[in-house]
Amino acid sequence: MRIYCMSDIHGCLEPFLKALEAVDLESEDSSLVLLGDYVDRGPDSLGVFRTVMGLQERYGERVIALRGNHEEQFLEYISNVDNPDFAQAWKLADSNLATARSFLEPDEFEHMRHLLVLKRFEEAYRYTVGRIRKAHGEIITWVGRLPYYWESPFGQVFVHAGIDEEAADLWRVGTPPEWFTAMLPMYAGEHFDLDVIAGHVTTETVSGISGYRGVWFDGESHYYVDSNVMEHGEVAVLTYDSETGRYSGPGLD
Repeated sequence: MRIYCMSDIHGCLEPFLKALEAVDLESEDSSLVLLGDYVDRGPDSLGVFRTVMGLQERYGERVIALRGNHEEQFLEYISNVDNPDFAQAWKLADSNLATARSFLEPDEFEHMRHLLVLKRFEEAYRYTVGRIRKAHGEIITWVGRLPYYWESPFGQVFVHAGIDEEAADLWRVGTPPEWFTAMLPMYAGEHFDLDVIAGHVTTETVSGISGYRGVWFDGESHYYVDSNVMEHGEVAVLTYDSETGRYSGPGLD
């Protein structure tokens, strides 16, 4: 079996499509695991969501999509429309309004931006969420059902950020939900009984090596897939071959 893995696409559809060229899902013994953060920062979050959903429709359970902290934030963005304290927070969190722009029609986006110019923040927020709910309800439902982790048959756990390794074999129930999507790589360099494959952070940060990109292995039990598509313009692909037990990808080869 061959498992392909990517993380942190962040609305960057073109780099994602380019990375998919290295993935052979036509083979029945191959799978693709996506570690989350499909949305925000880049120009086409909607296109990324649609592409991932399309892959699942075509290849079924062989395409595993997990949730990241930005999917959590997206659901919060949708559900807090009646919270006045959130009316300006959503605007600040959506860099250059890229996410809102990708979900709205051009005339809708201009109307929303006009409301912001008038400082009618709550009205702009309600309008944006209302349009997203009306036009893209199936995406909201899909995001809400994304799992936090996936275990392979080969002693691996795939997760956006990490698990509570101090909980040992009780990590499934011992890991706080927010750790799955937002914890820092606190166990890098330590041994765990499973291989932990995660994204969420740049591999330059977790490795401590200036300019590092791609996939980083800590020499023990952790493989980190780079999250920095916005700077590098590339989505890194990690590949695992169950026949050889070897991992490959940029930074490992």
